Amino acid sequence: MGDLYLYNGPIERGSDLKFIELVASQQSEKQCVLILVTGGGSPDAAYKIGRYLQSRYDSVKVLISGLCKSAGTLLAIAADELIFTPYGELGPLDVQMAKEDRLLGYESGLNISEAFLALEQRAKGTYHDLVSEIVTSSSNVVSFNTASHAATEIISALYGPIFHRIDPEEVGSRSRAMRIGEDYGQRLNGKWQNLKNGAIEKISQSYPSHGFVIDIGEAQTLFQRVRAATPDEIKLVEGMGRATRFPQQTLAIRKIEPAKKQGEDGENHDAKVEKGGPPRRRAAARNGADSGKAVEG
Repeated sequence: MGDLYLYNGPIERGSDLKFIELVASQQSEKQCVLILVTGGGSPDAAYKIGRYLQSRYDSVKVLISGLCKSAGTLLAIAADELIFTPYGELGPLDVQMAKEDRLLGYESGLNISEAFLALEQRAKGTYHDLVSEIVTSSSNVVSFNTASHAATEIISALYGPIFHRIDPEEVGSRSRAMRIGEDYGQRLNGKWQNLKNGAIEKISQSYPSHGFVIDIGEAQTLFQRVRAATPDEIKLVEGMGRATRFPQQTLAIRKIEPAKKQGEDGENHDAKVEKGGPPRRRAAARNGADSGKAVEG
């Protein structure tokens, strides 16, 4: 399996440095598995962690054992393979932005795109309905141009106040923020090419909400290499409890040392076993010999 790490909590600047320092001090293999549980956070921090793991390991696998949203999905793009437990899920690659005039709370960067789309569809639908109704109700006495002009006036009166509230600078800022995820995703995908063609655009633009569930089946439409967790992997994450299921508010990162393997005869194969009996008895025999006492056994 290689080095095994747990990352649970927000992906933020500062947290990325803590995780990088952990990897730098604890790396012992050339492959790693990252158990990633997060509600999202900073795309900059996710990119930094992903690039660092790619630079240190020959293989990086991300084990999706619970909720892994937004910036977590971006970090998962850095892997050469994704592993899902039955309750693992990714989310759309959207940027969480602070709400205006709010001390606390974030909203999805997808909201502005959805709002524009809804307004556009509403305005178009209302315009076509009005033109058709005006022409039909007048028994074609009113020309199309006249009906179109009248419909335009009505649409302006209905939707004008809404569009006047839109700040172009805010729209531009949010559009740039949304592009960050796409650009970082393309760069993280460059090493192992695990994303399918067009997947980055689908992840960042086509899903309707931040909480949309991307389970293993949906992930297989987006990524080249996705598999279900093995029974041993499921047993491992279940043994760790809620830490592998639900994101925490405070950061929890650590390297996990897998339990030592036991042979069929029950002996620990990671320990040195010399001929002549169990290690504890031999140690006692040596101590007794050194002290001049007789040792049974």
